Amino acid sequence: MDEYDVDDPEELDQILQIDPIHPDRLAYDAERGRRKHLLILRRRRIRDFADPFDVTFETFVRSYRLSQDLVFSLVDLIRPHVRRTSSPLALPLEKKVLAALSFFATGSYQTPTGKNFEVSVAQPTMSNYIEEVTRALNTPEVVGRFIRFPATAEEVDYCVQRNTMLGGQISNTVAYTDGSLIKIRKPSVANNRLAFMGRKSFASINVQITCDRRMYVNNVLARFPGSTNDSYIFNASALRRRMVELQDMRRCHLLGDSGYPLEPWMMTPFARDETPEEGTPESRYNKAHCSDRSVVERCIGSMKEVFRAINDERVLHYEAIKTCRFVVAITVLHNLRILAQVPHFEEVQDPRARNGNGHNEDDDAEGGEDGENDNGGAEGAAAVHNLMARGAAPSSNGHPVGANVLFPPNKAKRAAPTSSQIDVQKQART
Repeated sequence: MDEYDVDDPEELDQILQIDPIHPDRLAYDAERGRRKHLLILRRRRIRDFADPFDVTFETFVRSYRLSQDLVFSLVDLIRPHVRRTSSPLALPLEKKVLAALSFFATGSYQTPTGKNFEVSVAQPTMSNYIEEVTRALNTPEVVGRFIRFPATAEEVDYCVQRNTMLGGQISNTVAYTDGSLIKIRKPSVANNRLAFMGRKSFASINVQITCDRRMYVNNVLARFPGSTNDSYIFNASALRRRMVELQDMRRCHLLGDSGYPLEPWMMTPFARDETPEEGTPESRYNKAHCSDRSVVERCIGSMKEVFRAINDERVLHYEAIKTCRFVVAITVLHNLRILAQVPHFEEVQDPRARNGNGHNEDDDAEGGEDGENDNGGAEGAAAVHNLMARGAAPSSNGHPVGANVLFPPNKAKRAAPTSSQIDVQKQART
């Protein structure tokens, strides 16, 4: 007969499966419960000893996509919408949020994400934490504070002026809209599988994203299956109704691709079969339209690159309804990053940097880049924290909340070349 380790709860389960009428079953059950309790306490000690916030700004942003200050502000924001618990063994809300952020950032499965020593929870507990934080980020109070389309003529004026200042070529443009497919697990036949199979032959949901020149999302609609076309989603959305209402107050329009209908509040390019000749007004309009509308494509690409849970290379193994909640939660986090101007640190490609051999001592001697990022992240987080506390009240500078903006810093002017540099350039040209 095989020998079993009675100190391991799994081994005890095997003993009970082999001999369910064991004379010492009660003793085994008591010992199994005691061992499980010890494992819970050991896992809790590991979590208590690990401080995930005690790292550099760059390391923290790489792992969770938000800065330390932003995470604390986010915790204060969603705390009223999270179920309170009085258990002394409960995980703090800060680490619950970090567990959800790690899942959104990496797009990994729940089991390896929960095995992270900074979180150290089992897969069912990890699932509960992700669901809890996602529902808190989907509450109307949180969504209405960070995803808000202009509703008055003053807000529209400010949005139009801001888009023009940031490089918009087509006048009276309030926002830019486009659709994107998010891959999901193939539903069952009973759940209308064919409705989620789009033109690209994989199950997905079609998400409508609307943003401004900052790539700040001011409207998101994630509730239609992948086979639904963009024009149907726009016609059934509250965004179109809002645009119709705004026409009586202030003439403005959106920019969309050829998949949307041409309307007074939706400007689309000339069709491909009506390609205008080079140099004509129609051709210049198409070029300006393509250049301006590319900002929404960059916005969608940035969201999928930063939060890899919705990346095109990842298939979310969840139901469609839960995937829609993930998209809205990620949109809120994306807007937080835009407001706080959190930089995106790409993954290190040099293999020497992965094992620590690529360390540069000059960066440490000069203060490195982390110090600069810490200051910028702290300033942006402070501004976002003020926005969270302000709620629906107007800002101090008189701008409406729907048009809240943190303009990007001005680029430093290039220094004028010296006479010696000009001589060198002349010699190189000759």
